[in-house]
Amino acid sequence: MAVIWWNLWDRMTTGRLQAAYIPTCRRLQFAFLLVVAVVAAAPQFDQQQFVSQPQVRILSQKNEQDQIGNYEYAYEQDNGQRVQEVGRVAPGSQPETGSIEQQGSFEFVGDDGNTYRVDYTANEGGFQPQAPHLPVAPAQIPEYAQLRQEHPELFWAENGGAVIQQQPQQFF
Repeated sequence: MAVIWWNLWDRMTTGRLQAAYIPTCRRLQFAFLLVVAVVAAAPQFDQQQFVSQPQVRILSQKNEQDQIGNYEYAYEQDNGQRVQEVGRVAPGSQPETGSIEQQGSFEFVGDDGNTYRVDYTANEGGFQPQAPHLPVAPAQIPEYAQLRQEHPELFWAENGGAVIQQQPQQFF
């Protein structure tokens, strides 16, 4: 078989091929180059990158859901990672509406060897994590509080979009 390919290749490159065979030979040449390109583009895996990752085993796992959509899930792995979450559906006033409130926590071992835990609630108010290692927002500066008191119209978004009008004081 190799002799046939070599002979065909030799005839294509030297121009000694009859005119009737040129379209077929061009197709074969294109197919050969296509195969070479596909083989060259195939991902080259380094066996070391797969060997260096330790195997992580699941020690426990729980996943339950009812007909309404309430659920509970949890798992624990042997590398110290733990996750648990409970989701409760609150139906809305219209069909196909409502919300879900999720409460849970996750725990992991950091690069420094310490175990970190984050407790959270996620609902219409957003994702609210709580943990001692999370950064804390700075306290409100006094100038901001004074500005809020003197110009409440600037803080309309904090009041659910309602502009608060101060009533003029009346003296009798």
